[in-house]
Amino acid sequence: MASLFLYSCGIPTICTLNNIKVKKGSATDNTVQMTVKGTDTDLEKVSASCPGLLLCYVETDDFVFTDSSKITSEFSKTVSNNSKIFINNNNEILTTDDYILYAFQKDAAGARVSTPSYSLNLHPYMSGVTMDADLTLEHVSGQQFAIKGTSLYIRTEDREKTRNNFIHVFAAFSAEQGEFTNMYWSSLVYLGYIDITK
Repeated sequence: MASLFLYSCGIPTICTLNNIKVKKGSATDNTVQMTVKGTDTDLEKVSASCPGLLLCYVETDDFVFTDSSKITSEFSKTVSNNSKIFINNNNEILTTDDYILYAFQKDAAGARVSTPSYSLNLHPYMSGVTMDADLTLEHVSGQQFAIKGTSLYIRTEDREKTRNNFIHVFAAFSAEQGEFTNMYWSSLVYLGYIDITK
């Protein structure tokens, strides 16, 4: 009986970035703030096209949102195998029993954000092995938002019909390209709400 032996000669190089955190800042009716900060030697492994910041949101009819942990937990399950986030044609990242987590769009026509930089490339905020980014996502008007000169958009919806006049914003960062073999995702962090009627 013939036997087939397969060998792998590649040794994986793992990027962890466990010391870089996304933290919630202050919020107003039309902005949410965040800090992406820390020092980690693995930052030296990433390419100039990453790490990337993923900004996403849930729509509701109330500024009170007590289920953010459901969203963050489901996100952790989604990326638990160091996988890429799949954003479908409706800009949906994941669905729970009660909510849909949407990615911000690159333009008003619905163009999806893309890997590896997602909503914003964080490489300009790196200095050696240190990341230091204080960021504000601002509601400009209607569907349009802005962060560090980059325009982002939420999906078009009949707000009168659904009364979904609040978005609850989440953020995570990833590293997908560089001198490593895995894909790294931070935890998803709830940043607060924005009243899109103002």
